[in-house]
Amino acid sequence: MSESIKITTKDICVALNIGRHQLRSWTDSLAPYSHRETKERSASRYDFGDLLFFAVVQHLHGALGIGIPFIAGFSESLYKFIRQPQDMHSTSLIFVNVKNRRCTRVVNEDITQEGIVVDLQPAQAKVYKFLGISSQQQIQLQLGLLKVN
Repeated sequence: MSESIKITTKDICVALNIGRHQLRSWTDSLAPYSHRETKERSASRYDFGDLLFFAVVQHLHGALGIGIPFIAGFSESLYKFIRQPQDMHSTSLIFVNVKNRRCTRVVNEDITQEGIVVDLQPAQAKVYKFLGISSQQQIQLQLGLLKVN
């Protein structure tokens, strides 16, 4: 049985150029990580979806100035959104509905309420660079499941 590649706390910190204390603060504040039970003397293991999630959190917090307590309100929805299969031709824009704290893919006519539109490309580019993938050649790579017909 083959194991999938796991990413360590150190890997995430190097990829995002953050300290361990910053990552620990995010995992303590943001669901679903804040709900996970941890064991003493046991290292946390992550995957590529987790790395992309934290890159998006870093983009929301650092580049857009959105506070971690506000992100915590929709972090579970963001986590699920990042991990769901994406259409290869879908946009990299997501819409965070301020009222119900849900994340959805931006479709031109779907935005009828207040919210935040976020481009995932800066976070994806950071993850691609860490993984050694050229974002120019692999622009549609979603680091996860893809919907096929």
